[in-house]
Amino acid sequence: MIRRIAVEEMEAGIPVADVRTPAEFGHGHIPGAFNLPLFSNEERVVVGTTYKQKSREAAILLGFDLVGSKWSGFIRTALELAPEKKIAVHCWRGGMRSGAMAWALDMYGFKVYLIEGGYKRYRRWVHDQFERSWNLAVVGG
Repeated sequence: MIRRIAVEEMEAGIPVADVRTPAEFGHGHIPGAFNLPLFSNEERVVVGTTYKQKSREAAILLGFDLVGSKWSGFIRTALELAPEKKIAVHCWRGGMRSGAMAWALDMYGFKVYLIEGGYKRYRRWVHDQFERSWNLAVVGG
């Protein structure tokens, strides 16, 4: 089952799979998340270029060609990191990459929480927390 959730609905203890490239993950990620990249850094560039220069459909087909043989590895890795088959998934904006991974994991029997808006939304949420008024007390001894 795939359940779309907002960042605020994330539950502690559920493993978070970031399906962005290793470079994107290295640049920033949700604390505690693990990288389960759908594409390598180079593959993402090729897919993005195909999207811009040809079409969305051509990029999707290329993406399937590049990822096709990787699905069983993704599932095995997810099973190691989420043996109870309960996992949250996200990409940059909560689009095609996380949707594809959620679909595959759901097909295998995982309970998948698809984080709406992806890492971009998570970053915005974190920044918003600094705008909130917090009732804090400093305790010292």
